[in-house]
Amino acid sequence: MITVRKALPGDAAFIAEHAHRLRDFELPAWRSKEKNEMIKADIHHITKALQDANANDCVFIAEDAAGKSIGFIRVVLQTDYYTGEQHAHVNDIVVIAEAEGKGAGKLLLERADEWAKQQQARWITLNVFNENFRARSVYEKAGYKIEWIKYLKILENI
Repeated sequence: MITVRKALPGDAAFIAEHAHRLRDFELPAWRSKEKNEMIKADIHHITKALQDANANDCVFIAEDAAGKSIGFIRVVLQTDYYTGEQHAHVNDIVVIAEAEGKGAGKLLLERADEWAKQQQARWITLNVFNENFRARSVYEKAGYKIEWIKYLKILENI
């Protein structure tokens, strides 16, 4: 049985230990050299969210039947560019390798949905790298649809 609870500051070590899972896929060539910086930034932002206790920025932990942490999700409120309306956004989600395929990711996404509804959000969004096919499959099974496609162009150094 997997349960999901609100994260505590003491969960920061678990999050830091497993944040590398956020980049466990082939990054676009122009991002590969930034992999470590991206993981450090993720750890920094999630740890800050745990410390700040901001009601609009929440982290949840998934635990197995023995109480072992097996995943986490961070969900925040953001303002829609077009309408100015608040909506929820999944910033990060990780399930440890040993727990893959056991429903932890699904439960974390469902908890994010519940939190979003409690915040009166009408929708929830997330971003995913195009090459992260495993995650994209999970999100599509959870009901997410593609809304944006982001393009990036490398500019020559000046």
